[in-house]
Amino acid sequence: MNDKWKLAPVCSATVVAGAFTFAISGPALAGEAVLYEAAPDWTEPASLDDVDRRDGPSNLIFDWQHRLEDGVVTSYEDTAIRIDNPEALMEQGTISLTWFPDKGDLSIHKVEILRGDEIIDVVDGGARFDVIRREQGLEQRLLDGQLTATLAVPGLKVGDILRVTHSTTMDDQALGEEMQASQYLWTKPWQVDFSRVIVSWPVDEEVFWSAENKEDFSEPLVKDGFKTLTLSLPIEEKAEMPHDAPARFRRPTVLRVGTYADWNELSRSFAPHYVAAAKVPDNSEVADEARRIMAASDDPLTRVSLALRLVQDDVSYLLNGLDGGNYMPQAAELTWNQRYGDCKAKSVLLYSLLTQMGIDAEPVLVATSGGDALPELLPIPGNFDHMIVRAKIDGKDYWLDGTSTATRLSNLADVPPFFYALPLTAEGSDLVEMAQRELAWPQMIMQVDTDYSAGVDLPPMFDLTMKIFGPQGAGLRAMADEGDEEALKTMAAGFASSAGTGGAITNIAVSYDEEAGAGIIEMQGIAPNEFEWRDGRLRLSRQNDGEYVFNPDRARAEWRQIPVQTSGPSRVRMELSATLPNNMGEFTASGPDTLDSRYANTSLKVDRQQSGRRVQSTVEVVERLGEIAPEQIATEKLAARRLNSVKTDLVAPEAIVWRWDLEQDELARRTAPIIAAYDEAVEFAADDDHNPLIQRARFRTQIFDWGGALRDIDTLLAEMATADIYRWRAEVLASLGRTEEAIEAAQTSYDLDPDNGTAFYLAELLAYDGQREDALTVLEALPIGQDESGQYASTYATVAGLAGKTDDAFAILGRQMEDRPTDASVLNADCWFRGLFNVGLETAMPVCTKAIERATNSAPMLDSRAMVNYRLGDLDAAMRDLDSALELVPGLAASRYLRGIIRLESGDTGGRDDVATALRISPELAERYAVHGLSPRQ
Repeated sequence: MNDKWKLAPVCSATVVAGAFTFAISGPALAGEAVLYEAAPDWTEPASLDDVDRRDGPSNLIFDWQHRLEDGVVTSYEDTAIRIDNPEALMEQGTISLTWFPDKGDLSIHKVEILRGDEIIDVVDGGARFDVIRREQGLEQRLLDGQLTATLAVPGLKVGDILRVTHSTTMDDQALGEEMQASQYLWTKPWQVDFSRVIVSWPVDEEVFWSAENKEDFSEPLVKDGFKTLTLSLPIEEKAEMPHDAPARFRRPTVLRVGTYADWNELSRSFAPHYVAAAKVPDNSEVADEARRIMAASDDPLTRVSLALRLVQDDVSYLLNGLDGGNYMPQAAELTWNQRYGDCKAKSVLLYSLLTQMGIDAEPVLVATSGGDALPELLPIPGNFDHMIVRAKIDGKDYWLDGTSTATRLSNLADVPPFFYALPLTAEGSDLVEMAQRELAWPQMIMQVDTDYSAGVDLPPMFDLTMKIFGPQGAGLRAMADEGDEEALKTMAAGFASSAGTGGAITNIAVSYDEEAGAGIIEMQGIAPNEFEWRDGRLRLSRQNDGEYVFNPDRARAEWRQIPVQTSGPSRVRMELSATLPNNMGEFTASGPDTLDSRYANTSLKVDRQQSGRRVQSTVEVVERLGEIAPEQIATEKLAARRLNSVKTDLVAPEAIVWRWDLEQDELARRTAPIIAAYDEAVEFAADDDHNPLIQRARFRTQIFDWGGALRDIDTLLAEMATADIYRWRAEVLASLGRTEEAIEAAQTSYDLDPDNGTAFYLAELLAYDGQREDALTVLEALPIGQDESGQYASTYATVAGLAGKTDDAFAILGRQMEDRPTDASVLNADCWFRGLFNVGLETAMPVCTKAIERATNSAPMLDSRAMVNYRLGDLDAAMRDLDSALELVPGLAASRYLRGIIRLESGDTGGRDDVATALRISPELAERYAVHGLSPRQ
């Protein structure tokens, strides 16, 4: 069992949901020993007689009561939970309670097991809590000062009711006589039989309270000289909010109670602690550092930058919550001497340095999440979880975070995403808005140079430099210092994997520029080819296609007046360049060369230039933290859609030289640097990273180096044999004409993973090798689902046709046509079978044409109709279909092969080039087509 409240100090994580947060003034009866005593007489005990012990929720009682009096907050909690199952026994079997011994006591009032009519008093039975110091955040350098009392409940069984009642006192040194309390208000559908929260204080104390749903509360009642607020839980569930609403619309329901009249009073009460902590003697080391900085520069901004760098780099982070440290700051001189401190200590040290240099500065409290809600909250210290420093130079605010890293002049003016700050000043201050502004310098600059000189249908070599500034880049400093080669290889593997097919890294280096505050990643390798065949040309496209998204959902009437939160602040710049082949015609650009567009607090600037074979473009995206007002949402949506419609293409010349058009020697010469790069990538990769070897094998198939691909595949099989790699081996062996070995590899793949797709491939290999009955046996044993029935019918028809069972082939195709009469793949299977086997031609044409009309990519369907036209003797129609198919898919080997056959039969010797090209791409075509009486005329 866990207690339901925790302290949320400045410099700590935000309070968890369900936690009770409080803090108060100087220590009263604080101690490290657990006390065992009766509950305070002001509490109102809950009764189990009022709950359904047997059939109600397992949470029988959750009762929270808080008393604010004379600078001390006492928090009482009473829980009763039925242990319904072994999981609940495991969860509730150990009680765990925390408190701050420098601020108060933990008192145990009752630990009871109720078993039927029996009440077992665990404490009277001699059980005692063990006290441990719980520093859960120690690995994040958090020493919050909490103690934890734990008790493994002896004798607890499934079916029992465990009741635990305890209280804590809190008297925080930093708050003086002020007090604060906050209670999370559970909402439906939380299941509990009885739950409530009670908060009380003397009638003569000026106490303020607030909650998100204040209408749930009645006014405090006066009883025995105390004002009392009471609320039954759970309350009604809050209305659902859109996920992109500002945080203040989505914050949890919390009751806040405190003695601060306003933000000014809170500011005034905290300021003396920080002013005193910042004072140092003139002969101190801190004063010496201030003088050293002043001697280094006369420029105030430079001095601020140097002081902040000193605090960030030379003082490590450690939250020390001991001795009142959750709100009380550590003295600047002590922080410098110890070289560690939390956000308060670092801020006080920076504040001290700046004031000694005559720079207008003050410490400020901030909330690292949900800060936009601060103006709506009751003024209590618990609203904040972080401290930074505000400096003002030439009328401009600079928000300085000593716990951050790598702040330099270039990003000194960046505004963190905290929305509001509370300056701590002697005269007091209201909340101050942290007005956002565009980042002056990119957080990341990426420079990428790609080299397409080998060909625009080949993967390019690339050289990448990524500079990451500020805290994100500082994370690379340790990697740069360690020089861990295995870590670098792991990083390289991640980049290659995210790049996609063809990507491989030959080298990677990480360094850190201390002066710029930038982590630098330098990388070389092979990138996936980004040219795509579209509209009859190869195009390197920049089409946003929804990349810039602003489409908030405000369709519900109750959401219409809710603004949209925009992310930020961020700024990213990409400097991209490409080298194009020098043996081709002119590349042309479409779309605008420059772009300056804005939508929803985001701006995009693009500049593109082309000179000869070099194309360069700069893209900069700036996001600004803020909101879009409800009345502006439609306008900003339109702006985003307009931006997404902008399309820019780099268009290759119409007469390009494809890799399959080159003789093997010339292709080998052009691709030698790429192969060499893949060799480097294989050598560089970690022993268990097989991706570079896979990419090299894949590339070798793309340049028709079947022997080289087979060697790589065999290496892969020796290191990581899988069904997919055996299937791949079978395909390469088939291209080499080694059919018997291909069948063996395909069979092994199927044995390892009985995938139907592999079975279809194996059956065709067997059938074209003359083993037709064996092929039919393979197919007839398969379990075929609806999604695979079309491919099955096509494969079965081919195998049956080869076995001379034409009627069986037509029967299975006919059933598919009846079931799926508009499916382009089914229609094409029927058309292809008729053309390939030269049967049923008289009724083929309507089916073939319908397949083309229904298809999304009609190239295979055009190829099938061309075969039918060829069988019918209409060579002109066949040529038209083949030309159309190759316009859509230039590398369609079957279309090139048939076109070569037709051209040669027509006396066009250029057909030999088509045949040679087709067989370069798919060498197995010659043998397969010959089975059907299709061979080029010699």
